[in-house]
Amino acid sequence: MSSKIDIANSAILKVGGKRINSFDDNKAEAVVVNEFYERSVRWLFAQYYWGFAMGTSQLAQIPRTPDFEYSYAYALPSDYIRLQRTFPNSNYKIVGDELHTNERSIGIKYTQRVDEGQMPIYFEQTMMYYLASQITIPLTENTTKDANNYSQYLDHLKRAKSLDAQQHPQDGFEDFPLDDWRY
Repeated sequence: MSSKIDIANSAILKVGGKRINSFDDNKAEAVVVNEFYERSVRWLFAQYYWGFAMGTSQLAQIPRTPDFEYSYAYALPSDYIRLQRTFPNSNYKIVGDELHTNERSIGIKYTQRVDEGQMPIYFEQTMMYYLASQITIPLTENTTKDANNYSQYLDHLKRAKSLDAQQHPQDGFEDFPLDDWRY
């Protein structure tokens, strides 16, 4: 499994830059990749319900009432990226780092920010191409190379979604009202 620096260096080399030893290096590559890295990772996690990045959490209620619509506010986990569903199924609204709902107790299934050492290779490769597409213009000003990196990112994203879907069976429908209907 790769580290942040490994993924960053792969992206830097992809655009024709020179390796860095840390995000704090005094090189243009380090400054640029440091600016884009975490935002790019979070963006990629938000693109799909990655099975390897699914987490569950029983949320802690915040001791105040939300301003409008809902009766309860809950703190989202610090590694939260994207909500997949609530337990029980309910109406809700995400407001900043809070979930507002009328449920007295609520759990969630969500996409979480996973450390680089836990990312499968298909996600790492997709991340490398996406990061490369983000740093190409600042480092090279080459729009052709930028378009090529973005195109490769889109291709790898499709493949990564397919590979991830094969690793995790889909959740079935629960209490679907037409299951018992016959004609």
